[in-house]
Amino acid sequence: MSLPTTDDDRQLRTTDTEPDMWELADDRDVSEARRAYPSGWLWLTGTESVRALLDALLDADPTARYGTDDLADAADRSPDEVETAVDPLISLGVLFAEDGTYRVNDHGVVLHAARQLSEAVEATGAPGDESGFEYLARLESVRVMVDAMLSADPDRTLTQEDLHRLTGVSRKAVWLHVEKLVDLGVLEQTGDEYALVPDGPVLRWVQSLDAAVVGATLATSHP
Repeated sequence: MSLPTTDDDRQLRTTDTEPDMWELADDRDVSEARRAYPSGWLWLTGTESVRALLDALLDADPTARYGTDDLADAADRSPDEVETAVDPLISLGVLFAEDGTYRVNDHGVVLHAARQLSEAVEATGAPGDESGFEYLARLESVRVMVDAMLSADPDRTLTQEDLHRLTGVSRKAVWLHVEKLVDLGVLEQTGDEYALVPDGPVLRWVQSLDAAVVGATLATSHP
């Protein structure tokens, strides 16, 4: 399934395409294979301009009309970057285009899931001067580790070496950032191993956001 952009030849990861991802991982780096077959979560958060614009829209006024310059100011990105980010977010039902301006779709499932995820992260007390969404999604190594947790076996414990093999994230980056996932309640540490917390609110809202992106993409692909 193609992603909701006009110039992206990656394939969205589904149960049908996940074997292709692992086949590619046999020949290339696992993290590179994950990016070639991104989950809805990884695709949405992996493009900086899209991520920044979505983050800026979490608190946007649904009754307001925004021009490109308005969105650029809100996202702290250039107008050119905003223009590339707008189309994917329209395809995902986050924005409506109206007479040269844009309006937030306050009932969109992708926007709702992103808001709830941001609030779940913020409820842990982890973020400082950034939203919970940006705090979780800003670092690539964290994004990829979270991505791997979407399909992780909840009955299996993982060492840092397992996380390295599963994600392709460097051993140093795993060591530096795995505690972030523990603090956010995505993983629980027992000795030198980590177990998934499948009912943790942060992971549940990542799963919801991932499903919302996949669902919106299916709707776009099959009118």
